[in-house]
Amino acid sequence: MKHLYIIAALMLLWWLPQTVQAQQYTGISGLVHIPSAEMNHEGDAFIGAHFLNKAMTPDIGFLYQGEKYHTFDYYVSLTPFSWLEMSYVCTERIYRKDAQGNIVNWSKDRYASVKIRPLKEGKYHPAVAIGCNDVWTSAFFPDQHEVQLYFQNFYIAATKHFEFKGNELGLTLAYRHFYRDYNSKWNGIVGGITFRPSFFPQWRLMAEYTGNDFILGTDMLLWQHLRLQASVKDFKHFYGGVCLQFNLLGDKYLY
Repeated sequence: MKHLYIIAALMLLWWLPQTVQAQQYTGISGLVHIPSAEMNHEGDAFIGAHFLNKAMTPDIGFLYQGEKYHTFDYYVSLTPFSWLEMSYVCTERIYRKDAQGNIVNWSKDRYASVKIRPLKEGKYHPAVAIGCNDVWTSAFFPDQHEVQLYFQNFYIAATKHFEFKGNELGLTLAYRHFYRDYNSKWNGIVGGITFRPSFFPQWRLMAEYTGNDFILGTDMLLWQHLRLQASVKDFKHFYGGVCLQFNLLGDKYLY
């Protein structure tokens, strides 16, 4: 257990000196774009990357010569306790292109995320979690307007699961607020549904409303370590990702 404390402390120390700006795309458990009160297993560590369609990125900060572009991010995350998740994410931004229009320089937008679950799911009540992106800057430097905070948001989420004939149905309802006005289209009440079939519980189907659009998605855990996710927004914008996950306590889980 001691090595979990050490890793958690190192991650926190790593976050502190950074100027951070900004759900599987963040390394934090959830659906596709909306948060949930689900948590990864205690001891889980993730490293992954995600393709971000331009329809998913903020309308400010991810433009080159006045046009939005597709990009990607990569992340590391850790669940040191069953009630706490942390992640650190780098999202690539175009810095410069050559005369032929090829990208020759990228810059990085860095941000940290944290989620805490004060109430675990019970037989008659949902799990409840609260979370934030860019937790350090927002908590300690609220007046630093030069910090871009492209992805910063705060949320509270409730999730309840129901089982029938070996299948699992999950319902999530959340309230989310983005700090920047240009992300306000994703503010307010958001929610989604997940489904795991009894014949292959490692496979999850998702449908969600983000506050502005609808997303259909699916993810799958293969060989206990490889997680794949694919989704489509409004039936026309694709994005997806891949990550490796390990349990540092040596525990093995079906999903």
